[in-house]
Amino acid sequence: MILVIGEALIDLIESKEAKGQFQAVVGGANANVALALARRGTDHQFLARISSDRFGILIKDRLLSNNVNMDYIINTDEPTTLAVISVNAQGSPTYNFYTNGTADWGWTKEELLTKETVKNLNAKAISFGCLTMAMEPGNLVIEAWAKELQNNLTISHDINIRAALGFDRNKERERVERVNSFSHIIKASDEDIEWLYDLKPESDLTEIINSWINNTDKIVLLTRGSQGTRIYRNNETIDVPARKIQVVDTVGAGDTFVANLLGQLEDNNYLGENALIKLSSLNNQDLAEYVRIAGVAASIACERAGCEPPTLEEVKTLS
Repeated sequence: MILVIGEALIDLIESKEAKGQFQAVVGGANANVALALARRGTDHQFLARISSDRFGILIKDRLLSNNVNMDYIINTDEPTTLAVISVNAQGSPTYNFYTNGTADWGWTKEELLTKETVKNLNAKAISFGCLTMAMEPGNLVIEAWAKELQNNLTISHDINIRAALGFDRNKERERVERVNSFSHIIKASDEDIEWLYDLKPESDLTEIINSWINNTDKIVLLTRGSQGTRIYRNNETIDVPARKIQVVDTVGAGDTFVANLLGQLEDNNYLGENALIKLSSLNNQDLAEYVRIAGVAASIACERAGCEPPTLEEVKTLS
């Protein structure tokens, strides 16, 4: 069982063919992870605050119709968060967000699962990141909750910076390093780290990533688009190539990667209590293979418009 907590919002995606025309699509990084887990058939629960407005109804319909488990969602009258997206010729999205007073960021301690409930669900991991861990006040509530649970299950943090929201770089860097300090699996893109540390493209990121690992058995996954994924662990690096594809867009690709990696780790009993001990028992060859397959899943999502993660059978066919 994997718990996914975070935003479920509406992406207003501009048409490539008709500028100024937008399609409302259910999105949000953490909702995408839950969707990808559901498509894969991995046991999960999605923890989210979802509006009662029309967009909120669309979100629930989309997720429930794809078998996303939402037994513990919080229903709220606050409006749905909106992200306006334009996609360039290379398929890369640009985001603008409407977030003031919206549903996703209002978490209170009372709305989160208790330790007893987490135990009764037999949860093995928490997956979070992106805006959920950046937007106050709810991010600090979730951070404290996850920190209390770090000895009970695996914490997976997808940094997934959204610089378009105008965050202060220094404050974001402090936040990311703070959350990384109790996370066991960390995913970041090269662009995330370059922005956080104000670096030029193609900079050597090894020193920074090793400071996150801090001589532990944590695993950091650096995603590099068409160059594949670089795994960092125990002062070693492992490069895993990407599948060659024709990109339609990259919306939800990183979220699909996270879900399919966690799904494989869950299938093979590498998640749960004493997370770092479990991860230390995973050899490099198997880890690289899990990352390769997660990359295949992400590549399939890139061949489709919007976030449409593959099923497990679809991934196996191309693996």
